[in-house]
Amino acid sequence: MMLRTEMDHIPLPIRDELLHVASVLFEAFAETTKGRLSEHYRAGRILSLVLHGPHAECDWEDVAPGEAYRLLAIVNYPRLARSERDWKIVRDRLRRAWEFGEITRPVRLAVESLERLNGALIDGVPYFVTIAERGIALYQMDGFQLRSPRRLEVQDQSVRGIAQFVGWHRRGCGFLAGAGFYRDRGDAPLAALLLHQACEHFYQAVLWSINFHGPRTHALEELREAAEALAPGLRAAWPRDTRFERRAFGCIRRAYVEARYKSSFRITMEELTWALERVKLLGEGAARACADHQALLVSGSPPSLLPAPARQATGAAPARFGSRIPTLHRSRGMARQAAPPRVRWNRLIRIRLLWRRSRFTPWADHVPHIVIGLCLFIAGAEAAVWQARSFDPSHVTRSGPADPSAVLDFDIRADTVLGAVMEIADRAGYRVNASEDIWDMRWTGAYRAKATIFDALADILYGSGLCPAIQGDAITVRYCYRSSPPVVAAAENQEDPD
Repeated sequence: MMLRTEMDHIPLPIRDELLHVASVLFEAFAETTKGRLSEHYRAGRILSLVLHGPHAECDWEDVAPGEAYRLLAIVNYPRLARSERDWKIVRDRLRRAWEFGEITRPVRLAVESLERLNGALIDGVPYFVTIAERGIALYQMDGFQLRSPRRLEVQDQSVRGIAQFVGWHRRGCGFLAGAGFYRDRGDAPLAALLLHQACEHFYQAVLWSINFHGPRTHALEELREAAEALAPGLRAAWPRDTRFERRAFGCIRRAYVEARYKSSFRITMEELTWALERVKLLGEGAARACADHQALLVSGSPPSLLPAPARQATGAAPARFGSRIPTLHRSRGMARQAAPPRVRWNRLIRIRLLWRRSRFTPWADHVPHIVIGLCLFIAGAEAAVWQARSFDPSHVTRSGPADPSAVLDFDIRADTVLGAVMEIADRAGYRVNASEDIWDMRWTGAYRAKATIFDALADILYGSGLCPAIQGDAITVRYCYRSSPPVVAAAENQEDPD
């Protein structure tokens, strides 16, 4: 199926703002993947950017003021979708755009791979089915399509929803009981941490029991926003009218990190007692929301915000941003990989009968040995080709000693791992101490990135089983794991045509 592209119900200024949000997202994604040598970074692409939530499903008059934009980025590699550290950079860039006034509404970004999204549509996950049917494609590659979603039976939805609710709500009640125990002992930081976990599990209980999906985040404001969109009755659990109420919720929200790692975290006993009562009300509200949803399933299908959109014609052109997003590469080969295979076996050819004949039986036992030998031959040939190539290191001007946390923009070509390390260390003003047997470890290729000095050294040595350590003005290189020898780290050299 193809996604919707019409945006007639959205005012023109909001469309322009969504265009700016998409351009900021693609620029931040390009900066994150620039110079990375892993396959899921080099060939990683955003196949589609989908707007969902109230902005895509409701009329503009029904959208609450300040409602956040909800975007789903569909990528072509599952590992690219799971790298939370890299997408955190993109989310921080979008957050700064909202804080500095570039956009008028915050952005809630979710990332999923095409493989997992199609699997969820086949399984009938309501969250992804709603996005596929009612979401608006702000951008999609040529030939991009999704699998047709499956509608679950009412009995299946009820059983799965109750199972999800019981698991999440039971753990939330356990955290709530632990918070009361540590409150009575006078350990306010630990009680606040457990209240954060209880609140998080209650919100996830609502999301998973209704949508079978919840965001992978510990941010309570995002979870509260998503859960209250499904069950508006939960808004009474955390009032926001007075300064005391907002400060108490902020203490619980910050407790997940600060209560564990910062000794300066403080919460008064009055705020802790009030927050404990609110979380109890939240648990009761989550149970009511699940019960109401189950009653709605039994009485009939839940009412939809919009009628089911009409299917687009196959020849309709997908929505694009054109020149406003110069960093996006439209890869037809990747779109063909995402499409279902067209090759089918001819059932008239009896391949299985031919394979089961007696003359092929003795060869079947030697097939694994032949495959292993072929793999070893290819690996040895590739290593020989990489060792034959060499690059002259560029001239480096030595400067004064720098801070290990300083940002360094570098483009390094070296014959050995130690040579690449000495190149960066010399530019940063450090000297290198290493045993001579590390000179035999070869690292051939180009390395270009913009990172801190210590991160740059660790990134180069990571694939070779070596670890750098900075002490004063010296960098000591040692083996990370003495039980296993280092491995050869090879990198593909990609030169800029400019």
